[in-house]
Amino acid sequence: ITKAEKAAYNDFIKGYKANLDELIKKIKEVEQKKKKMPNIKGYINIELVILYTKYIYTLLNMNKASLDMLRIKNERYLNDARKEFYKVLQLYEEIVGYEIDRPLKDNEEYLKALDKLNPSQILNLIKELHTLLQKIKDALGEGSKWKWSFVELQGRAAVITKNLINFSDLQKYRDPRKEYYYNRQEMLRICKQSLAEAAKQYRNKYELSTKSSEDMLRSIELLTALRRIHILFGESEEAEKLKNTIEALRLRLE
Repeated sequence: ITKAEKAAYNDFIKGYKANLDELIKKIKEVEQKKKKMPNIKGYINIELVILYTKYIYTLLNMNKASLDMLRIKNERYLNDARKEFYKVLQLYEEIVGYEIDRPLKDNEEYLKALDKLNPSQILNLIKELHTLLQKIKDALGEGSKWKWSFVELQGRAAVITKNLINFSDLQKYRDPRKEYYYNRQEMLRICKQSLAEAAKQYRNKYELSTKSSEDMLRSIELLTALRRIHILFGESEEAEKLKNTIEALRLRLE
């Protein structure tokens, strides 16, 4: 990399750096607001999630500029993006919890903190969460030293997705003519898919890396949560298949 190329890159990302400074300032202001207004903590957490998401996209854009202009990844910006994603997860978990195995009906109580958001808005938050995680993974690449740490991030994102869904409403409004029917169905699809994928990733981590019983147990917990959803909606064939898979995994673990 020549000095001229490096100088051009540093000049190009000045605007991005100014954006980051501005976002840090806003984040601090919103965190102060959260302390003063605990009654609307859920909505303030969503405000913070949006700010951190912008912050992460800015870091990813700075890395893309490095690839385009200098032909190298900027590991520092990518690692910062990965670390900031943990904050996004923590903010969601503060609202809807992090429990995998709680009854699905319990979500209603947690979701009172976000009851002014409609299903379309919740769906957008869920989609953005998964898109952001995928973009960070793609930017770091398959051979990243953080490869196995993404399994935990994927698992937490799947549990947050499950906990963001009001399953009672999903049962109640199953008529396609009802408002938000398709939004709710899309939420359910993403939820099932993300639980299944996270469980698979934990099994891969167990097989190819750790051989840790904790990873296999986590996979079983995620599949058990998915099975509970299938049972709720009368999907007996899928529930039976999962029951067999869970039993096989338990036997292997023993």
